[in-house]
Amino acid sequence: MALTQLQKLELNKRVDKIFCAPSNTPIKGHPLEIAFVADISGNIQEIDNSIKDAVTALKSHDKLFQNMRSNMVYWGSSISTKVMPMSFIQMGKAFEASEDNIGEIVDKSRNFDQLCGYLKLYHARCRAILIFIDCTYEELEKQQYFVLDTAKAIENLNPFLKYRILLITKDKMEPASALMMKLIRGSI
Repeated sequence: MALTQLQKLELNKRVDKIFCAPSNTPIKGHPLEIAFVADISGNIQEIDNSIKDAVTALKSHDKLFQNMRSNMVYWGSSISTKVMPMSFIQMGKAFEASEDNIGEIVDKSRNFDQLCGYLKLYHARCRAILIFIDCTYEELEKQQYFVLDTAKAIENLNPFLKYRILLITKDKMEPASALMMKLIRGSI
């Protein structure tokens, strides 16, 4: 699931749009922060390659990402976080220390509303949150975006998280604000 050149360009444009959103202004004195969420229920090697490609694309796109604080969030039946520099992610160390823990997970179910609640509590400072999902966009729609409780998902995406999340599947990228509109309309 490595990103193509076109996907890298789209990623750069979408992340720029996230950073420039009026609701996403930086707080004076706080360092910029970004989170990469890895769906560990799928093919971990493909997710790792996608995240490495994304980091490389972002760092080559803008100097802003050279010294930005970054976090790796591992999302499966349970959720955990590691503070990890982007250079470590580029070197392929994002899944090195956690491979033992990932291999132990038997129940690989995902819960998007639970993930949003976790991100709202622990990663509210992040200006952008990139969620890498190991499936096509059509498969994600069929699985109803892994949303189990629509009201809880809407609550956790408000007031600001919906502007900061970008869902990245094998073939498409979609901001969480578009997902939020689908949730509100009840089309999921």
